[in-house]
Amino acid sequence: MSENRTSAAPPPAAEGAGGAERGPRPQLLVALFAAAVVAFNFPMLIVWDADATVFGLPLLPVALFTIWGGFIAALAVASERRPRPAPDVLPPAAPRAGGGP
Repeated sequence: MSENRTSAAPPPAAEGAGGAERGPRPQLLVALFAAAVVAFNFPMLIVWDADATVFGLPLLPVALFTIWGGFIAALAVASERRPRPAPDVLPPAAPRAGGGP
C-alpha cells in the first residue's frame, strides 16, 4: 500500500540542522549577565542609596526589585524562540515504495 503524504512537515534530517537557530543567542545572554553584574555591583547601588521614598517605601529596595524585574523581562523576551527560516531549496522527494502513482 502506498502512503499519501500531504503533510508539509520537514524531513527528519532538516530538524536537526535548525536546532542551533532556536532559543536565545549566547552573546545576548552574556551581555545581559554582564549588565546585571554591573547593575547590582557596589558603584551602581550607591546611586539608589538615598533618603527618598517611593509610595512610602525606601528607594533602594524599590530600585533593586525594579531592576531585577527588568532583567527578568529582558531574559523572557530574549528567550522567546526565534522563527526557523524557510528553506530556500526543498530536498528531492523520496521515491515511493510500490512504484505506483
